Amino acid sequence: MKVNKRGNVLVLFFLVGSLFLAGCQGTTEDAPLEGPYVGGTQGLQFAFQEGEPPVSVLDDNQETFYFTLVVRNLGEFTVPEGKAIASLSGVDANAFGMGSLDTMNLVDIQSVSPDQGFVIEGAEELLEFEEASYVNDVATTFNIPIRSDLCYMYHTEALTAPCLKKNVVKQSIGDVCETNNPLLQLSNSGGPIQVSNMRQKAIGSSKVQFTFTVENVAEGIVYLPDTFTDSCRGGDDNKDMVKVSLRNPQNNFVAECTALGKSDSGQIRLVNKRKELTCTVDTSSLQEVSYQDILFVDVDYMYREAITTNLKVENAI
Repeated sequence: MKVNKRGNVLVLFFLVGSLFLAGCQGTTEDAPLEGPYVGGTQGLQFAFQEGEPPVSVLDDNQETFYFTLVVRNLGEFTVPEGKAIASLSGVDANAFGMGSLDTMNLVDIQSVSPDQGFVIEGAEELLEFEEASYVNDVATTFNIPIRSDLCYMYHTEALTAPCLKKNVVKQSIGDVCETNNPLLQLSNSGGPIQVSNMRQKAIGSSKVQFTFTVENVAEGIVYLPDTFTDSCRGGDDNKDMVKVSLRNPQNNFVAECTALGKSDSGQIRLVNKRKELTCTVDTSSLQEVSYQDILFVDVDYMYREAITTNLKVENAI
């Protein structure tokens, strides 16, 4: 299970904020949560570097050029070295004198991050393919459609604070929150996969149920982690699938999710870009007094998007 290195800081921030707001607003309503994330629904944004490829090139090995992608991280996960993989299509490797049509990032692509009320922008890096030159000698000028797919590892972290206690159906004058809540406050880190519609319901004297949705909110295609390792092609068996994990940093409880094989971690397939999960928590070992605890939902995946351009090959006279 992947744990964000900021986890402890986020938990402290979240709990302090919740307690402060609860104190200000009384003891009969759930405290609104102030999320510690920048947010957003994008991961990596990319385009062809200006002039790479150029608008046109000469044939007969007359000039060399590059296919280069400018990649910028707009989300809140740092993509590790070698985990952003780009592949070219529409290119005849032999005709362009290229040994490979694949490349990957040689350094980490740093994420967007919050910093004392400000936002530090994500990194911008170049993914450069091998040097190219159109080696064939042709008797005409023609256009070649070029496509580049980018597959990259990413991670979304969602944070909420459910209301818990030992007997979740027994109401007490001292309760500070409701164990039945049709819309729990939820914060998501920036990424193309988001968690939404978090709900909480007591389904027994010592059992609470959580229901939420995992959704692909961007235009790309999602795959299981590590589907792509050296090229951004294929992967159909893992298409529309993600890994989901639920965790409580204090280890006060463990969630059991039906779609995850009655576990707190597993793989799911999105249908029409979304999947609703239902999980239960046994509260029999918790304290008698109600309190707000922390629940993280981690989603790990690879994301795939594509861009296109055109390259004119001109006859060198």
